[in-house]
Amino acid sequence: LNNVVCRASVAGPGDSGVAVLSLQVPPGQSLALLSQPPGTATALFDLIAGLKRPRAGELWVDGVAVHRLGGRDASRYRAGRGLVSPRFPLLTSLPVTDNVLAASVGRPDATVTERAAELLEFVGFTRPAVPVEQLTAEERWRVMIARALMPAPRLLLAEDPATEVDARAVDRVLDVLMDAHARFGFTLVLAAERLAAAVRCDRRVSLAGGAVAEDEITGDDDGWTRSRVDRIG
Repeated sequence: LNNVVCRASVAGPGDSGVAVLSLQVPPGQSLALLSQPPGTATALFDLIAGLKRPRAGELWVDGVAVHRLGGRDASRYRAGRGLVSPRFPLLTSLPVTDNVLAASVGRPDATVTERAAELLEFVGFTRPAVPVEQLTAEERWRVMIARALMPAPRLLLAEDPATEVDARAVDRVLDVLMDAHARFGFTLVLAAERLAAAVRCDRRVSLAGGAVAEDEITGDDDGWTRSRVDRIG
């Protein structure tokens, strides 16, 4: 059973929205989305995250018809996904640990609090007592990754840190993200701004005109060849 199955109309800035995008993502795969303009990849990211509904078509994640969700069902679905995006920054009104705990369900107990501490250690964040507004951009991304891991998601969606983090820190942030993927085994969808980020993933999908233009395997862990495996549109 595929983890993510999408056949929907996706439109970013400047797209007509006529083309229908078809995409399937197996469980545990890391997938990078590239598009020109970049907004199309972000638009698909938002559909998979349950933040928006497709103009037409269907989107299924773990057997859930995401395109049909609304109200509390949509909120529950979103709460179970990991989301790393500068559009959803840390809350400066909360301490770092409480920002991570905000992604947990229900009142945090000792076990949940301990998990938050372990995740902060895993992402390499060493200053939990420092106010959020004093964190560097790289530290904020590390904490956002810890927050996204808190619900133990089967699907984690992340945006390329290149727009927010300096060039020296980008690779370190991506290292943390890929280490988390390797350790926890979730499906990863990365909306990549650059080819250098995209090649970190098992698979790279290029979008053009609201459709899949190229679909390439970039790693060889699953036994596929590194050559192009599909071309649609």
